[in-house]
Amino acid sequence: METKSTPYPQKQQGAVTLLVTVLLLAIVTITTIYLAKVSLLETRTSANANRAKEALHHAQAGLDYGSMLYLDQGDSWADGTVTVVGLDNGTSVSVRGDIASDLLTITASGASLDITGNATVKEGYGRFPIVDFGELPPLMSNGNFPPGGTFSIVGNPNGGGTGVPVSAWVETSTTVGVASWQTCNMDEFLYQGGNAADTKVEQADGFVLCDDCRCQQADNTLCEAGDVSDPSECLDIVETSESAVPDVFENVFGICVTTACGASDDTPWQSFRDEFATLISCADFQALGAAAGDPFYEGGAKAGQLPLYWITGDCSIPANTQVASYEKPIILVVHGDLTMNSNSTFFGIMFAFSDVYPDPTAVGVETNDITINGSPTVYGVILVNSEVNLPTGSFTLVYAQNILERLSNNAGSIRYGVGRRAGSWTDFD
Repeated sequence: METKSTPYPQKQQGAVTLLVTVLLLAIVTITTIYLAKVSLLETRTSANANRAKEALHHAQAGLDYGSMLYLDQGDSWADGTVTVVGLDNGTSVSVRGDIASDLLTITASGASLDITGNATVKEGYGRFPIVDFGELPPLMSNGNFPPGGTFSIVGNPNGGGTGVPVSAWVETSTTVGVASWQTCNMDEFLYQGGNAADTKVEQADGFVLCDDCRCQQADNTLCEAGDVSDPSECLDIVETSESAVPDVFENVFGICVTTACGASDDTPWQSFRDEFATLISCADFQALGAAAGDPFYEGGAKAGQLPLYWITGDCSIPANTQVASYEKPIILVVHGDLTMNSNSTFFGIMFAFSDVYPDPTAVGVETNDITINGSPTVYGVILVNSEVNLPTGSFTLVYAQNILERLSNNAGSIRYGVGRRAGSWTDFD
């Protein structure tokens, strides 16, 4: 008997293979389509995120631009919207807040480059002067204050705190030679004893000038040489030999210049001088006289700049000369020996500067003198950042708060800084 095989099992195996192949192709196709959709979604998400970042960065740039406008224009920048120059889109900056109090809120809106992404951010800012001379004592020295002669110092009435007068802040104070100096308050200087009959000139803001008044002519004084064996016994003369007086330059201008605060040999005082000071020779400065402050105030060629003259080398203020004025005071830094002669008058801050940096305690550091002869008058402050050869004459140093405020607040963007108010940044209303 002959047996024959049938082809059906082989046909069934081919059908199964075809079915599996179709299923695999379907799975691969579905997976490919799914991955393509996921990839497209991720691309779109990434693109949206990039556009959002672009918009946010542009909005933040708007805040920065707005803060610079505020720094430059201050109270004169009115509320409104300003289009930022230099961006590739319509970023805008609007200002809201009480600008008069030096506090405001800046709101900035930015867009992505394709204008499909937008962001709005808001932050609070404050504007403050770079320098503030209002707390200075009439005399500040990083060396000895060896008073002699018959000079008068009218103290800062709140230099040591409210109602606590300070006439001098020094590292040491040892009287040399014959001394009959006195310190007093402003009212005593102007109206007590022999001062009552002296000629006085009242200024527009109420401050009174009196070139002939002296503390020794007052009925009451803060301190007199004859009452103490050492000037440090006077409550208004602050001597801090144990914890040294802060560096005068750093204290006045806010610039780190010593190794104690981390300064190096790069002499940062030079950078400050180059940026803010007007360099001048002694001869040219002497020729300015009472007009020395004119260039720095309203209408002057240097209006808005720090009214600071810097002289390299020795310089003398001639006798019978007025330097600057009450309305337009100056800061005079003499990098050398500074001499002020009889019957001259100075308005502002007088600084006898020595390059003692970066280490003021090093052996052989530079020391320059300030010498005052005869009976000149300084309305403002005298500063010395080294040992000093202070006066033997009968000069008068009158603390003048209004002069120091005028020096601090003379309008101009380089005179101010702008700071963000902590915790004020937000990207929602």
